[in-house]
Amino acid sequence: MFRFSNKTVQLKSKLFSSLARSTFFRLSSTKRSELDYKIEQFQNDVKRHLPSSGDGVVLASAFIVSDNVLVDLFHKNFPEFFSGMNILGVDTLHLFPETLDLWKRMEQRYGKRIPTFKPLGCETRQDFERIYGQAEKLSHADFDYYSKIEPFERGLQYFKKEYLITGRRADQGNARIELAIYEEAKKTLNPLAQWSWNDVLKYIDVYDVPYNRAHEYAFRSEVNIDAKERHKENLPWTKVDLKKPFWRATDVELRGTPPAKEVYVYKSFGDMHTSVPVHPHESERSGRFVRLVNTECGIHTRANHPGAPHGGVLVDLMVTDPSTRQTLISKSQNTSFDLTERQACDVELLINGGFSPLKGFMNKKEYDSVVHNMRLLELQLWGVPIVLDSNEPRQPGEHILLKYKDQPVAVLEVEESYIPDKFNEALKIYGTVSLDHPGVSDLVLNRGKYYIGGKIHGLDIPKRSDGIEYRSPAEIRKELPPHKSVVAFQCRNPIHRAHYELLLRAQKLIPNSIILVHPTCGPTQPGDIDGIVRHRTYQTLQKEVHNQSFLWAYLPYSMVMAGPREAIQHMIIRKNFGATHFIIGRDMAGTKSTITGQDFYGPFDAQEFALKHQKELGISVVPAPEL
Repeated sequence: MFRFSNKTVQLKSKLFSSLARSTFFRLSSTKRSELDYKIEQFQNDVKRHLPSSGDGVVLASAFIVSDNVLVDLFHKNFPEFFSGMNILGVDTLHLFPETLDLWKRMEQRYGKRIPTFKPLGCETRQDFERIYGQAEKLSHADFDYYSKIEPFERGLQYFKKEYLITGRRADQGNARIELAIYEEAKKTLNPLAQWSWNDVLKYIDVYDVPYNRAHEYAFRSEVNIDAKERHKENLPWTKVDLKKPFWRATDVELRGTPPAKEVYVYKSFGDMHTSVPVHPHESERSGRFVRLVNTECGIHTRANHPGAPHGGVLVDLMVTDPSTRQTLISKSQNTSFDLTERQACDVELLINGGFSPLKGFMNKKEYDSVVHNMRLLELQLWGVPIVLDSNEPRQPGEHILLKYKDQPVAVLEVEESYIPDKFNEALKIYGTVSLDHPGVSDLVLNRGKYYIGGKIHGLDIPKRSDGIEYRSPAEIRKELPPHKSVVAFQCRNPIHRAHYELLLRAQKLIPNSIILVHPTCGPTQPGDIDGIVRHRTYQTLQKEVHNQSFLWAYLPYSMVMAGPREAIQHMIIRKNFGATHFIIGRDMAGTKSTITGQDFYGPFDAQEFALKHQKELGISVVPAPEL
């Protein structure tokens, strides 16, 4: 993508000449070092994936070592690009003083202003606590959103971001082990994805890159202090200033004389209440998000800008490599599982990314988090558990061939089997434990005793006899016109003219939009009209109106009639299909008592609940009047 001017070539030539003598070949006088190859790969990746001007490019910096290396790499190797790009910094108002000092030093060193984005309406920590509350008393999901995600998204909009650069690396933990250098769907470049911690430190030392001065502190102790306790004050350790970063210190210098039994250092920095020193041999990420279940900053996992898939990446679990498919089938040849229609719907949406960011059926931790907190472990909102119920437990490590009407559709790699607390599940998800709620009745009376959690490997999409074509999120996204809002409409009932008038009004309400008509055609509740009949009413109306600004598609989803909770689920699914807006009318996903006929939810409970969460979800609610 790069096209260099003569001025650029001359400038790079001068820059390289000076660097070659002063620093570049200090690494090796006779042959190129591994670091040289890393730098060359960085240059190639930038040229391949980013526009040469730097316009619309944003580097997200938390001022940790990897981010600082990136700034230096761009400054040295692509000076014109560096001038045109923007660096986005978020001050959560809970950063270390040393981090704020580094922020200023980076601006001075590289001659580039790094604008500050703070929590909305705040300039100081006192402002934050007055508006949002104390960090330790907030749920981490709320703190993460107020202090990081909202300011970060605001910064991306301010800079009119087209491409994002991050300093993430694959060696930083399991959540990043498969990190690609370039994520096409997100237009995100991770130039250091294949760099190691040692590569980063070597670059810092060779090129004298600024670092956080708190890297120079050692904390010596005669007892082991649990990581979950290291954020506290008055701990039994002695803080020592090494006058050099800990990685340049010898073990004797770290431990002192006589040598301390334990020594801890800061390897990474986030917020003061969630970052702690670690043993020098531990991963830098082991000192982040202590006392919390998540391992990633919400900036990377809770993307909420319009049109983004939930979690930032559209999942695709279909295995296409023939040898891998055969290996999976061979591993599962002695165990199979017959899916119900409801379970087949779940498997299809897991495979095609309709349930992004899920990569399989929920384990117990994930299940408990969704039931009790309405969040995944990485704190993304999630409405209802996605689980595979069974009357028999399965062993961890088992590979189970999942079949729908004798058709192999996936292999489940079992992580664990567990017995769910169905009483709490009913109470939290449905808001009642009454068996005259159809969803609760199905949960208690029909679903298996055990839930099986594990990763899904897709083999095929379930083939159904209803004749309905179910397109994947990726397929629908390809049909969506660029630069238009997408207003999704969900309904479990046959469509009629009043619905169509509602859609026309919604389109007028949202300028420059198209309507995604996206009804569920899977199982609902006893007494509902069959999915195939519902489908025919939509086909008939589509032919009658022939509206080119409408896109018609169908969703293989099994309704659970969970009212407000399920409204959130529908918003997430449509977000994955590319929607930016979602219509919610009267009594969405509601149901009546099978005994008294009374509604379990108020007529606009789901609408109000969705409005409360729409900003975090990144998909706007279009309230519909009562028909």
